[in-house]
Amino acid sequence: MSPKLALQIGAVLALLFGLALTFIPAQMLGGFGMVAPPEALVISRDIGVTLIGVAIINWLGRGAVGDALRAILIGNIFIQVAEAVVNGWEVVAGIIPTPALGGVVLHVVLAIIFWLGLRRA
Repeated sequence: MSPKLALQIGAVLALLFGLALTFIPAQMLGGFGMVAPPEALVISRDIGVTLIGVAIINWLGRGAVGDALRAILIGNIFIQVAEAVVNGWEVVAGIIPTPALGGVVLHVVLAIIFWLGLRRA
């Protein structure tokens, strides 16, 4: 997979999830089987705007080359692997419900997409 395509996919998904977490956090979390108190909605919105920032970085960085391109891809791989590990542990520990495993799968798929892009960078 081309690095450009990997970053475009990552940008679009980060934007979609970022917008959802920013503007409809209760519904977004509900889709993963979670009910959130108001304090959790604040954090969800914070994560949402951060994801929108990642989307902007990925989209604007899709034409990067060399070290800059590898840095963006490696940063994305770290985010996806770390999220998969943390969310996977949270499901196993019973902290978040089993439907959240869908998010873990998405993180693993995105990590693979970014890794495939890194191989061609």
